[in-house]
Amino acid sequence: MTDIILDPWLCESLEAASGAVLKQWLVAEGDHVRAGQTLAIADLVHTAMDIPAPHAGIVEEILVSAGENFSRGALLGRLIAI
Repeated sequence: MTDIILDPWLCESLEAASGAVLKQWLVAEGDHVRAGQTLAIADLVHTAMDIPAPHAGIVEEILVSAGENFSRGALLGRLIAI
């Protein structure tokens, strides 16, 4: 079983000091997901960004709740590859 760390920092223009807010999870723990499926939406400085699944799998754990702030490289959740 392999855990995948969800890293929302796909946009290189963000500074390390910039924070973001996890706006909404679109999946729950135990959900099966497809590769590329949007898992969550994060509010960044002036934009919202979808956080896609890197591959198909099962959402094992959600670590950052909707409405919580997080910083660059934060572990948002884990996805088990299937």
